[in-house]
Amino acid sequence: MNKFGELKSKMLTKLTESYTKENKTEVKDILKTIKENKDFKEMYLFYEEIENKYIEDKETAKLYVEGISSMLGQNSENLSDFCQTLNEKLGDVEVSKNELYESLDQLTVKDSLSNIENKVIAKKKLVNHLTTKKEVTESKQTVYSQNENLLHAVLANNFNVLYSNTLSESQQEELKNILSIPTEELESKTIELKESITEKVNSLLNEAVADNEMSSKLNKVKNEVDEMKTSRYNYYRLTELKNGLN
Repeated sequence: MNKFGELKSKMLTKLTESYTKENKTEVKDILKTIKENKDFKEMYLFYEEIENKYIEDKETAKLYVEGISSMLGQNSENLSDFCQTLNEKLGDVEVSKNELYESLDQLTVKDSLSNIENKVIAKKKLVNHLTTKKEVTESKQTVYSQNENLLHAVLANNFNVLYSNTLSESQQEELKNILSIPTEELESKTIELKESITEKVNSLLNEAVADNEMSSKLNKVKNEVDEMKTSRYNYYRLTELKNGLN
């Protein structure tokens, strides 16, 4: 059976595919299955929340990792049968590597002399992740549109929102287009979009050379764009930002 993080990634990929194909029945079936299991939702949310978790003190981070290690193992064992059923429901789905999830999954494996080195490495990676400051987006309210909550739910993998009818046809089409971008093209398209935005911001900086406040804001936007990693959600954010600059 897939480890939890791998299963989570597999589920999200399947949901994205189903959403893109407008298969509402399949989407609702998967969401209904996972919503009915409280332990699964708790584990799911933990994997989500730790992505942006930050602990300044390294010793505290080490204690945190040690604390979650045994809990993850127990929770994984309790969810074994349910995860097996969900895995069979999802079928064959290819997923991208997620190093954070792989480290968490390593902690769910039963301790043995043969895997102690892998567990130590996983713990070190988790401590490094926790003690690294995450990207903070100060301009969220201006960059995101009114349907940000639903779009974030779909693109940022929040399973609590069902396929919704709250979007207009044009908004649904925009969302579907982003979700349907082939993974191998997403990075190149993101790079092109970031270059276009950077060019526009540089032009605005030249015009605002005497306006220190505006220059400061534009430089923050430029840095934020430069630091954005490739993802469908960030692609949407970049699209909205570009539209806002025009």
